[in-house]
Amino acid sequence: VDEDRKRTEFEFFQQRWHFAELQHAPDQTQPVIQQIFAPDKSQVPRLKVLAQGTNFQLKVWEALLRIPPGAVTTYGQIARSIGSPAATRAVGTAIGSNPVGFLIPCHRVIQSTGKLGGYHWGETRKSAIVGWEMARS
Repeated sequence: VDEDRKRTEFEFFQQRWHFAELQHAPDQTQPVIQQIFAPDKSQVPRLKVLAQGTNFQLKVWEALLRIPPGAVTTYGQIARSIGSPAATRAVGTAIGSNPVGFLIPCHRVIQSTGKLGGYHWGETRKSAIVGWEMARS
């Protein structure tokens, strides 16, 4: 575990949710994580996510939730799907602002050239997640 990254993520959520009491509770999160990554896809729980953003960001993040596991799409396709075909760069910015990367699957968006493109947690991790999802599909 990258302790610096963990501290940075904690600080991010602390700044975003001023009045929340954040707790490190692996005994509570570990069972959910194990279900999410379980070999049997029928065990994956349906999670509720509270995401705070602009109306545009929320539209983009909702579009990401419609991309099935194992599939990828492009920034332009997301822009068209939300009715803003000229907003490809703004879509990229909204995707980059996604606060819960795996749960709102920004890793499923690639460049129109077929390159993976950037990812907040690194291109190696993005490649691994996309490959893992494709293998499970």
